[in-house]
Amino acid sequence: ERIRTLLSEEKTGKIYGRRKIDVEPVFGFLKANLGFTRLSVRGKNRVKNELGFALMAVNLRKFAAISAK
Repeated sequence: ERIRTLLSEEKTGKIYGRRKIDVEPVFGFLKANLGFTRLSVRGKNRVKNELGFALMAVNLRKFAAISAK
């Protein structure tokens, strides 16, 4: 109930709306197109590195697509 109330507020709704546009598609792309569904390492630094490589791959694909135009 508390979450529902927070989401119905204008300020919180705007933040959540931005998140859906900015963040969610990147992780959806990682899962659907690159098959990245699990991390293969443990530990905060190693996870940070592996996720960084995955996100770098997404950015390189975007850059290649823009460069091809």
